[in-house]
Amino acid sequence: MSVDDIYKCIEQEPEISTIYVDPGRTNTKDKIIGINTEDKVQNEGSVTYDIRFEAYVPGENERIKLIINIESQKDFYPGYPIISRGIYYGARMVSAQNGVEFREPDYGDIKKVYSIWICMGAPKYIGNALSIYEIHKTDVIGKIPDISEDYDKMCIVMICLNEKSRVKNAFFNMMNTLLSATLDVRTKKQILQDEYEIPMNDGLGKEVDLMCNLSEYVWERGVEAGIQTGIQTGREETIRTIVKKLLGIGSVSDEIIMEAVGITGDELEKIRVQM
Repeated sequence: MSVDDIYKCIEQEPEISTIYVDPGRTNTKDKIIGINTEDKVQNEGSVTYDIRFEAYVPGENERIKLIINIESQKDFYPGYPIISRGIYYGARMVSAQNGVEFREPDYGDIKKVYSIWICMGAPKYIGNALSIYEIHKTDVIGKIPDISEDYDKMCIVMICLNEKSRVKNAFFNMMNTLLSATLDVRTKKQILQDEYEIPMNDGLGKEVDLMCNLSEYVWERGVEAGIQTGIQTGREETIRTIVKKLLGIGSVSDEIIMEAVGITGDELEKIRVQM
C-alpha cells in the first residue's frame, strides 16, 4: 500500500500518552472515539500507552478493524522481559473492548490488536532484528474445526534497533536514522528526504524537529538538573526537581518520567500534588 492509502486507514488522531493500560480505567470515556489511553490498579501506579490508534485494513467485502499500540524502549534490559509487558498490553487492549467494540456474548466481534515495541540501543549480538509473537493453534489429537480469525486476536511485534550495526534493509536504516542518538536534526531530515523520499514539509519536518529537540531537552536538562541539585540536597530532592521539570514540559508521559528517574506511580502523584 502507498503511504497515502495507509494514512486513510488510520481512524481519528493517534492517542499519545493519554490512555491508561491497567484494568478499571481504560474505558473511562462513555464511548471510544479512535480509542482510549490510561489505567490504574489499587496499589499500582498509573501506566499509559505511548501511542495508540485504530486502523482499518480494506478487505474485499468489508473493512477489518485493527487496534494498534506502539511503544518505545530506550533499554533492551529494563529489568523485566519486554515481551511479557507487550503481552500484558495486548491482553489489556483485548479486554478493554468489552462494552465498546463488542458486548457479551458476542465475542466474535473482538477486534485484533497489535502491540509494537521499538527497542533502541539493542545489544550488538542482537543488532537490528524484528520478531513477531502471535497466537497459533496446534492440533494434538484429532482436528477441531475452526477458522483462524476466531483465535488470531493478538500480535506482539518486537523491533530492535542498533545504529552501529548496518543491514541491507530500508526499514531498519530509516528507523536508525530517525531515532539516532548521534545525528543532528538537519542531517536526519536530509537523509529521510533524499534516501527514503519522506517529504520534510511543514508537517513531518516540524514533527521530526519536535521529537529530536524534546528528547535532547529532556535528557540534557534532566542530567544537568540532577548534577546541580544532587550536589546540594541529595537524591530525593534531585528526583523531585527533575520530575517537576519534566512535568512542566507537558508532553512527556508519566511512564517515561517514572522510567527515567526510577520512581513509582504513587511517588509521581505525590510530587505532582506538591507542584
